[in-house]
Amino acid sequence: MPSSRAAKWFADIVAAIDLIEVWRSEAADIGALLGDAKSQSAIERQLLLISEAAIRLHRIDGDITSRLPPEIDWPGVRGMGNVIRHRYDDLDIEILKDVLEGKLTSLKLACERALKALP
Repeated sequence: MPSSRAAKWFADIVAAIDLIEVWRSEAADIGALLGDAKSQSAIERQLLLISEAAIRLHRIDGDITSRLPPEIDWPGVRGMGNVIRHRYDDLDIEILKDVLEGKLTSLKLACERALKALP
């Protein structure tokens, strides 16, 4: 697998998480952040980007995600985009809160480690 393509997609995931972290730091709390339609839309867009980058990583090398820390639910990361796209009109805010509160930090750290490990 060309490491430059993988590096770009890992970097895209990190950059999307960085944006979400900035928005979180500027909000009073996650409920307020997700209660604002513009902020929720922006977060959903970045989550779609994360999902698509994970899909591309998997397509170019289905084994790459298995070499990352096992605490990352890579099928879940890839599937998150489908949930947002297909349940856009009935998206459970609790799912978004769970992702924002408990999933992004470990994903970001895993991607940063993967970037360092690429040739």
